[in-house]
Amino acid sequence: MQILRRFPDSAQQYAAEISTPDHAEEQREAIRDGLSRAVQNTVGHEPTDLALMCCDNQGEISIYVGLGGSNTAVLPLRPPPAHSTCLPVEAVRFYEDAVAAGRRAIEQGRSGEDYSTGYTLSVDPVARAKQLSMHDYAVTHQQPIERALQGCADSEQRQAAAMLLGYAAPSRSQVAALVRASRDADEEVRNNAVRALWVLATSNSALRVPANYFVVILNSGRWTDRNKAGMLLLVLTRSRHRPLLQRLRSEALKSLIEMARWDDPTHAYAYQVFLGRIAGLNEEQIRQLVEQKKVEKIISAVLGNNTPAQH
Repeated sequence: MQILRRFPDSAQQYAAEISTPDHAEEQREAIRDGLSRAVQNTVGHEPTDLALMCCDNQGEISIYVGLGGSNTAVLPLRPPPAHSTCLPVEAVRFYEDAVAAGRRAIEQGRSGEDYSTGYTLSVDPVARAKQLSMHDYAVTHQQPIERALQGCADSEQRQAAAMLLGYAAPSRSQVAALVRASRDADEEVRNNAVRALWVLATSNSALRVPANYFVVILNSGRWTDRNKAGMLLLVLTRSRHRPLLQRLRSEALKSLIEMARWDDPTHAYAYQVFLGRIAGLNEEQIRQLVEQKKVEKIISAVLGNNTPAQH
């Protein structure tokens, strides 16, 4: 998966359209379709993903393109459930209000968040109030939320349930349900579930999350899978548990190297740290090499080379 930096002419046209504000989601989908065709004409096959990331510090949009290849894995996903055990209207409204308020906060430059409580709280007062409403609901309705996450046939309901469950009181059943949802057939459900696990792990070092379960996700052809697995595993590898680092080396090394070379330092950071930990570098050595943008030295260390690794 790579950042698309050099566009064919048709892709440049679509990328320019993305830069204009207030596009409805259906317009964005049309733009993605156009970009997909442009990429297919360039590389000869459809991308596994086209993820539009808006925006960096300069207001620029990055487009992550899944090109497939030997290091891309098809994740073993659970079939969509077929039951009608879903959320009440009230619960969905809590979720939708919180998502909308969070989006407005980011658009207004208030993207900071606090994870110390075990669930996400925005620095924006409006978004924070909506998130606290989700928390108040989730702590008293955890079992119905878990049932909806596992059994509701409506993917949008499962998306809401995955986020709501992250605001419930920490428990083994909460973690187990979120881990299970990390293999949901719907990408946004997986995204919300793994992000909730990341927040929980960030605030509670004693949390028992089966880290090995998430290694293969680093090879997914989808941006959100790789991004959220990277965030979670960045926390779970702090202990430098040797079997986990060995598994990262044996099952995801090629993907880690690829992602460590991404141009966006924020998105590449986790994978650079993984490689440093696999190579046995201490945290200060990793910090210095990352800050100095000496990614190839980290890669050389993990490959056992004396000279910088080549692309």
